[in-house]
Amino acid sequence: MLQILVVSLVVVASVLYWLHRLAPATVLPLWQGLARTLPAGPLRQRAQKLATQKKAGGCGGCSGCDKSGGCH
Repeated sequence: MLQILVVSLVVVASVLYWLHRLAPATVLPLWQGLARTLPAGPLRQRAQKLATQKKAGGCGGCSGCDKSGGCH
């Protein structure tokens, strides 16, 4: 029973990680709700940081643009 719980937690954590990396807009409401429900502390600050959507910079979201305007 404990093994199933541990494996389930690992799977959920990895799904959230990859969703946040590949499609951050899909998990944004989750982080916002989590930030509202957690008590003040480092976990709440981390959830608030994840709940703010970062603006993409560079060429369509890449951060490695060179000075001549090209990407990478």
